[in-house]
Amino acid sequence: MTQPTIATQGLFAGALGSNPYPFYEILRRDTPVLQIGGMGLWAVSRYEDVMRVLRDEATFSSVVGARQLEGDVTPTMLFSDPPVHTRLRNLVVRAFTPRMVEKQRAAIAARSRELVTAMLARPDPDVVRDLASPLPIMVIATMLGVADGDHATFKRWSDDIIENIAPLLLTGDDSALADTNRELDAYFTARIEALRASPEDNLLGALVAVDTDEGRLTLDELLMFCRLLLVAGNETTTGLIVNAMRAFAEFPQALERLRGDMHLLPSAIEEVLRYYSPFQATFRRAVRDAEVAGVTIPAGERVLVLLGSANRDAAIFGTPDEFRIDREPNRHVAFGFGIHYCLGAPLARLEAEIALGDLLPRVRHVEVLPGQDAALLRPGGPKSLAVRFETI
Repeated sequence: MTQPTIATQGLFAGALGSNPYPFYEILRRDTPVLQIGGMGLWAVSRYEDVMRVLRDEATFSSVVGARQLEGDVTPTMLFSDPPVHTRLRNLVVRAFTPRMVEKQRAAIAARSRELVTAMLARPDPDVVRDLASPLPIMVIATMLGVADGDHATFKRWSDDIIENIAPLLLTGDDSALADTNRELDAYFTARIEALRASPEDNLLGALVAVDTDEGRLTLDELLMFCRLLLVAGNETTTGLIVNAMRAFAEFPQALERLRGDMHLLPSAIEEVLRYYSPFQATFRRAVRDAEVAGVTIPAGERVLVLLGSANRDAAIFGTPDEFRIDREPNRHVAFGFGIHYCLGAPLARLEAEIALGDLLPRVRHVEVLPGQDAALLRPGGPKSLAVRFETI
């Protein structure tokens, strides 16, 4: 079969823009497996093909980074395969338990009420600045035992990492992250040493202490988890809350219905995750020649798994471009699938349910102010989102 291609990364990015969904629809219909020419990268857009890639870790490896392939970096849980991934996930699962997540509920609720009240009192509310960013940063800082740290610095580190992750994976060049990595490693090395001397009952303390037949975590592995938890622990929740505001601004009838029956909030959150996925894509690497939708992806080439496109596939989701808060079933892949399914998904759902449960009953209408489209699809959401609320 002829290999469909787009000549440059710039053209592909330009086609996506701030609203990639019409482009995704064209991909699913015409070129469900698309070669992004000259990059050794293939975009997969249909739900069933996305699921095939995510399910088959033997064919589509999560070891995708240029430096990983050279073997000169500590394996990460996100970008590793069994047995390395199995060991790391089993260790962190022993610390990141349902009890640990549920233990955060009271603090989340108290902080959410405070943030929502202050935001609604502002004449110029910014959902990111006033709620979607500070809430999850506070939560993950508390879980890591650094609640008294500089949350603005934590957010800066997280933003730096998320904005540079794709070029780092594709090229191996981490020079843009040199200062951030140095600061983050120094900060958390000191915290880890303190926890080894004087254990504490928090997530990082549990990770430091965990000891099983599979061994304990090394310092490099603990620093990897600090980096992962700092980023994944706040960017997904930030994006989820921001995208809820976007969806309710675009579909005011959905907001009105939800306000009349807040029992629909969990279902509405799942629909937000489907409709505007906080992360549009993830990466895999073909370890052997692999045929997907009639197209051969050569061994060694990377796959851009378009989660956002899969979540709008009409073959799976009836009327996919409608925002339906009672959609059932809703088999979205916003949190991935398989062995790399997002470990922090229950925490993100809990934070969003509490924050939106505080906010939405207090507003009749949400308007996203114009002129902010460019960064809406930044992984984890934009850095700011100015809105206007009509309060009750």
